[in-house]
Amino acid sequence: MNPSGLAFLGAGIGAGVAVLGAGQGIGKLVSSAIESMARQPEMAGGLRTTMIIGAALIEGIALFALVICIILATK
Repeated sequence: MNPSGLAFLGAGIGAGVAVLGAGQGIGKLVSSAIESMARQPEMAGGLRTTMIIGAALIEGIALFALVICIILATK
């Protein structure tokens, strides 16, 4: 196996870990937000907005991680 193949393997593993971490984070975020909405329905609007902002930030970090994996694999 040449060094280029190992770089792509490492990038694939890194991308997989980034996606799994983002999925875990968003799952925990949504779970907690729905539980909070069930306990206090009058706060649902504010919680929903906060949840969407948090999910967007998590997705942004995951996207940066994927881009970094791709860039490092192509060098």
